[in-house]
Amino acid sequence: MITSVIGINKCLINRSFVRNLMSKQLVYSEFGDPLKVVKFRECEVPPLGNQDVLVRMLAAPINPADINTIQGKYPVKVNLPSVPGNEGVGIVEEIGKDVKKITPGNKVIVTKPVQGTWRNIGTFNQEVLKVVPEGLGLVEAATLTVNPCTAYRMLTDFKPVSDGLVVIQNGANSACGQNVIQICKAWGVKNINIVRNRPEINELKKYLECLGATYVLTEEELRSTNIFKDNIIEKPSLALNCVGGKSSLEMLRHLQHSGKMVTYGGMSREPVNIPTSAFIFKNLSFHGFWMTAWNEKADPTEKNNMMNDLISMMCEKKLKGPIHKLVKFENYEEALGNALTSQGYTGCKGSCLPCLPHVPGDEGVGEVVEIGKQVCTIKPGNRVVLTSRLLGTWRYYGTYHERDVHVISPNIPLPEASMLTAAPCIAYRMITDYRRIYPGETIIQNAANSPCGQCVIQLCKAWGINTFNIVSNRNGYKAMKQYLLNLGATAVYTLEEAEELTSFNTSLSRPVLAFNCLGGKYEDVILKLLDRCGVIVYYGCAYDLPLAKQLLRRDAGFYKFRLSDWDLLATNVQRNIMINQIIQLMVVGKLKAPLYEPVQLRNYVHAFKNTVHCEAFSNVNYVFDFTIP
Repeated sequence: MITSVIGINKCLINRSFVRNLMSKQLVYSEFGDPLKVVKFRECEVPPLGNQDVLVRMLAAPINPADINTIQGKYPVKVNLPSVPGNEGVGIVEEIGKDVKKITPGNKVIVTKPVQGTWRNIGTFNQEVLKVVPEGLGLVEAATLTVNPCTAYRMLTDFKPVSDGLVVIQNGANSACGQNVIQICKAWGVKNINIVRNRPEINELKKYLECLGATYVLTEEELRSTNIFKDNIIEKPSLALNCVGGKSSLEMLRHLQHSGKMVTYGGMSREPVNIPTSAFIFKNLSFHGFWMTAWNEKADPTEKNNMMNDLISMMCEKKLKGPIHKLVKFENYEEALGNALTSQGYTGCKGSCLPCLPHVPGDEGVGEVVEIGKQVCTIKPGNRVVLTSRLLGTWRYYGTYHERDVHVISPNIPLPEASMLTAAPCIAYRMITDYRRIYPGETIIQNAANSPCGQCVIQLCKAWGINTFNIVSNRNGYKAMKQYLLNLGATAVYTLEEAEELTSFNTSLSRPVLAFNCLGGKYEDVILKLLDRCGVIVYYGCAYDLPLAKQLLRRDAGFYKFRLSDWDLLATNVQRNIMINQIIQLMVVGKLKAPLYEPVQLRNYVHAFKNTVHCEAFSNVNYVFDFTIP
């Protein structure tokens, strides 16, 4: 996981004009989506109090807790309006007359949360600041008080790991996970690190091993590993969990008798399920940890000793900052957008419901008639599509915000443009997000005749990927099969034909990635044909994951996808890259609209009556065509 760090103003302050200083800061006055509620402001710096310190901020990180606080989902009371930011490092410019142990020119860090570090100049009480060595790295200092401290406490307060005990953790590539690895290395503690599988898994493993990881395993590899059975390494006594769900369950199965699991996060948003046998027969114990709560109760001496230990490791280059990207303060939206991506599991979850009354329609294409005076990226006459949901496209004229529309080429046919932001985007994301697929490899899917299925076929053909497609046996099957083959399908089978394949004896390689939107027998056949350690993605009608089938295919990776969830977490950069690549394929004719029938808006009843509940069993899709006279 990459931590964004906001690089803040490096200009020196003329102290003779302190009372006239203007501070550039980020402010939010309501809870919600950070990209919408956080605003850039310039405010006058108030006069220093007797115990206040004027600090010129150098850098401040963006943590998941910062995002959740802005969203109003973090259990910390915040008075609005508020300046966000829990961590940061800066240079002291001026001190109040009663301030002791801090002098102008000192490098200081903010040691207590909710002090507001996302500003270039700030006034802080001396009690929340700590002087750090000048030689301490900028990123190390800026990110010192959350993740390194969390890792330090979990490795100290629950099990005496420094006595030679083994530690296991999930989310090992997170900022806290990287600190766990490095502290373990500094203390000579063996550690087992679990990460999600991804296209660049080998590079990630090498990076974590360079930090000091003893072993790095994917979640799938943890299920089948023999390192404990073969006594290559002792079973762990301490497990650190920031994911929850299946990941935490797999870790606790490997814990030694009387081991402990400490949960400090829940990135999967799934509960920690504990078998009764873990309590009765293995005497395992389970604990929660929250750094903020520890800070409130900790003895100042203990807190200071921890800080000094961490700073010493950092100055000795035994503990370095997480993978990060420095972002200019003015480009705060980029940093916030990156912090909200799905890779970090940060942000909102769940489906959105519109306010009623409401105009239906999620997709659509149109021409700009008029723009507001502050619109700068769109001009009258531009052809545009909507990139946000629930905005209402079933109307002749609509008013939309500039951020919710995307200018497209006038060379894209209207059907392709009108259906650009749903099925093609679902197909694009499922192909690219869950496993690296190389040309010549095979993807298997059911409901291949659906709009998404047709887009999967065309994208795979454009990228040199084979497709094994399963459709229902019904009237018109032969015509549908020929149509899919003409689109670029490598092979098309009915469910019955696919069931009869006792072994994968086709000319295709065994599929490594599967898309399932039907469930039942369609799902069973896919799981039977899926390669060992393959990945299956559930979407559409089959969105809920069946736990029983996961146990039958413990080697496979099970994921679920919903475009609305991705939309909530995606950055504008990610969205634009995807849309532009899809547009390029449409312009050159490599991606065309699914089978459709145009209808006038007034004939909506006909379209409703003939649109089936599950698009996988439909023969045609309906498009409201506003150009029909």
